[in-house]
Amino acid sequence: MPASPLLILLVTILLTGCGGDRHLPSSNPPEYDPTKAYKAPAALPSTPSASVAKPAEQGVPPFLLPPLEPGPNEKGEWKKVPVNPESLQLFTNVKNPCDALSKIVQGLGSTQLFAGEDGQAFKKLLGAQAESIARSLDQQLFENFKAQLGPTVADCPAPTPVRKNSLGELLRAPRLLLATGPSNSSFQLAQATSPEGEREGYAITKGSVNIPIPSDAMGRKSREWRIEEGKTRETAGDRKAFSLINGGYAKKCPTPDPGEEGAYVVEGDYEFSLVVDQTINYSNSVRTEYYAVGVHATLKGRVDDDAKLQYVDLDASLVFGRGGSNAATSFAHQHQHVRFVPDRRTGGMPSQFSNWSVSEWDSALAGEAQRDAMNMLLLAVTVFSGPFYLVAEGEWTTANTCVEIIFTPPTKTKKFVPSESTQVKTELRTKKEQALVPAKFKEARERPREGNGRVSPREEKSEINSPATFTYQAPATTVQHSGFLVSAISRAGVADAKESEWELAPSAYVLEFKSHIIQEPLNLPNPPYGMFMSSNGFDAHVQATIPLQRRDDGQWVGEGVMQYATRTLTQPASCEIRIQGTGTTTFHVNGGSISSDPDPFAVNLIILPGQSGEVAETHCTSGNTPQKLKELFASQGVQGSEAHVASKGGGWSGAFNVTRFKTFNWNKKGYEIGGWTPVRDSDVIATKTMTVNCGIGLSTCREETMLTLKLADEPGAGASPPR
Repeated sequence: MPASPLLILLVTILLTGCGGDRHLPSSNPPEYDPTKAYKAPAALPSTPSASVAKPAEQGVPPFLLPPLEPGPNEKGEWKKVPVNPESLQLFTNVKNPCDALSKIVQGLGSTQLFAGEDGQAFKKLLGAQAESIARSLDQQLFENFKAQLGPTVADCPAPTPVRKNSLGELLRAPRLLLATGPSNSSFQLAQATSPEGEREGYAITKGSVNIPIPSDAMGRKSREWRIEEGKTRETAGDRKAFSLINGGYAKKCPTPDPGEEGAYVVEGDYEFSLVVDQTINYSNSVRTEYYAVGVHATLKGRVDDDAKLQYVDLDASLVFGRGGSNAATSFAHQHQHVRFVPDRRTGGMPSQFSNWSVSEWDSALAGEAQRDAMNMLLLAVTVFSGPFYLVAEGEWTTANTCVEIIFTPPTKTKKFVPSESTQVKTELRTKKEQALVPAKFKEARERPREGNGRVSPREEKSEINSPATFTYQAPATTVQHSGFLVSAISRAGVADAKESEWELAPSAYVLEFKSHIIQEPLNLPNPPYGMFMSSNGFDAHVQATIPLQRRDDGQWVGEGVMQYATRTLTQPASCEIRIQGTGTTTFHVNGGSISSDPDPFAVNLIILPGQSGEVAETHCTSGNTPQKLKELFASQGVQGSEAHVASKGGGWSGAFNVTRFKTFNWNKKGYEIGGWTPVRDSDVIATKTMTVNCGIGLSTCREETMLTLKLADEPGAGASPPR
């Protein structure tokens, strides 16, 4: 496994030498005691809004993070300095992500390792190992940047392979290098890199945590750390702590730019903060070092009229700090601005750099080598930020994610009138702020199919306080979902026809219910009672018409009058039970869904027919009805057993309900009727036919029930069929 990014990136920033001061400065706070366990000093004063100091996460060791703005004792004014345009040409000829990765490695790796007088002195100290170590550094940089950039560079070829132990062999005696090598580069190399695995004589603690980013953003940010503490007599007193915060994000939706009327930008952020703090006990002399670098960039991606990313403006605060045994910790600060274009051909690699402005460093602490390395780091931040912006662009160009189309009059409120024309004012607004946005509307077409009525024009533009106007002429005959579709594109995002349609008010629905039940009489010609019996035969017709309305929860409900007419089929006999009667009751639809579109088609209604009120009449020629006959009468729902006794019982409801009793849905309060057959080219939407054997015991019973779902004669603006 390659070394951790927090160890490698420190090399890229600090291996270049420390400038004029050849002594190791100190970062010790006043209470510092080298014999005690490490404690992070209090953060130095800084501008709260720009500081990268954060509360320590649970279980994460504290580190002194560099303040990104100058403190009270630093130079207060920022002065711009001229920049060399050639410095922006690093990625001029980049053709793919692999080219970009190669140039980053070259700019931050081996070419910086031996730069300047200190670098050459360090190269001389390393002798024959120098080139091997430089190549090993490039290899580790390549592996770590490759991990950061993800799948876009997964197939990039690695630099020339080197023996992985080169750096490890060099660091077997870091104290010797500290004592004999140059006080800058050699020491930094020894402290900023680490061989793979556990170092002999040291206890190592390491870990990482994710840092939350805004929920409406795309990206990632994390903190990694590593602490090495001496655990043998030889290494006792040694302690090395490294911490890296790295990552950023871009928002998913563009927002208005307060600095330019009508402009829309996508806000972003990127943070890089790297700290190394260590104590080395060598020859009974305790020496301490503190190094830190930080970049905090705020970004604004400009979006054009076609919802595409034009460019990204990056404003960054840079800081470089050091301290140690001989001097208090001090920092150098700088501001930079640069504009770049994420190249879609290379997965977001930066291109077309422009508008670069740089302030002078506020301290002589930053030498030429440090300045070059920080510039290179800033360009690396653009490399990491570009892919975030392309991913975010994929979000705001996904239809209806950030914006929505609004119509005046609203959809489904204008009553259908054959061949009538309606002017529909059309605008685009953001979903979050509900702010109107100038937009281009295109691809207007009729629905549910081309030529259903007529919409014009096919394209139109809207401005603030000046909506686009489309004219829709209704067809000559009623067609469900008559209206038009339109798409929109703007600086704030796009909307498409799937959710951006305007319709005339749909017709309300009507349910027609018809049922016919015939129950043959139960005849007992030679019963043991000494008389001929005929009972419970009837022929029942039921019909109901129920207008349906759509509730706010999307369920269709309604109630209507149910009429029933039942005549007896009982034959003349010594004792007859006649079931007959006419009347009305209430039929309920207690919910359900209707989707009349061809794909998918689905109707499902919860029905509850009212109780029919037929009368069961008992007519017997004998006044002495045997007890067993009384029991038979009672089993047939007849309350009286004497001649000419009448009561309610049996009939259509008894036969309809008894065969469905087990399927009654008590939660929905009705029978759930699905499996409808669609009907095309008619005001009939769907039908459902049920043929049931309702016979029980010796009786024969046949039921045929038809349900018909139709469009109402008059459109109802308040009723809106669901999709």
